[in-house]
Amino acid sequence: MNSLISRFLLAALCCLTTILPASGADQPDAARKLPPPKRVVVPKLHGALTVDGNLDEAVWAKAAVLSPLVLNDGSGPEREKTTVRVWYDDNALYLGWTCTDADVQATFTARDSKFWEEEVAEFFVTAGSLNRYYELQWNPLGGMFDAIISNRMDQRGVSTNFTGDWSYTAKGMKSAVKLKGTAGNSSDKDELWQAEVMIPFVDLGEATPKPKAVWRANFYRFNRAKGQPPQLLSWSPTLLPGFHQPARFGYLEFGE
Repeated sequence: MNSLISRFLLAALCCLTTILPASGADQPDAARKLPPPKRVVVPKLHGALTVDGNLDEAVWAKAAVLSPLVLNDGSGPEREKTTVRVWYDDNALYLGWTCTDADVQATFTARDSKFWEEEVAEFFVTAGSLNRYYELQWNPLGGMFDAIISNRMDQRGVSTNFTGDWSYTAKGMKSAVKLKGTAGNSSDKDELWQAEVMIPFVDLGEATPKPKAVWRANFYRFNRAKGQPPQLLSWSPTLLPGFHQPARFGYLEFGE
């Protein structure tokens, strides 16, 4: 009798195992199976600079150039060209954004507005754990956003939940925007907008990186136009839902 019961329970267990979906631990490592994230060497440069949005100083011509950005899900190219220039010195990291844009969509100006509901350039960066990183943004009207993000990832490296500390302020960060066009007016044709940014390392809680140091970061853009679908663009596409996928951040290697 006991033998019959044992065989019955074993058969039931086998059926149950077949029906139930595989657990997360049994599923393929989603982040690991994707192509490797992008990588760039950020040059250490010196030169006179006025943060005015023009990007016309000689030092910008020597910066690393990241272009083009692509659709974040990897499905295709950007509609309008985006170029990001990056360099650093003993005190700060410098970003120069040039966003071709025939229809500039922006109305927000207050700090920490929800710029992603319109058009914005975004920079996520960490020198340490991927679970905690800085989110910085600049929009065509000169608005700024700064927050510290805490992100929880599963065993596959995929984000399951993130929260932001919007009380954080990058006190020394400076930025300026040059807009060639009229924001929020789809009846005319605009040209572009540029954002010039200086981020002191102290605002990121870090000393000046040593040569060969590697941080993780990504560059994003929301591009919108009347009658067109919004484009969510990135330098190192996450290929997973959303921008907050730190396992897919690219690698910033600091040069000599």
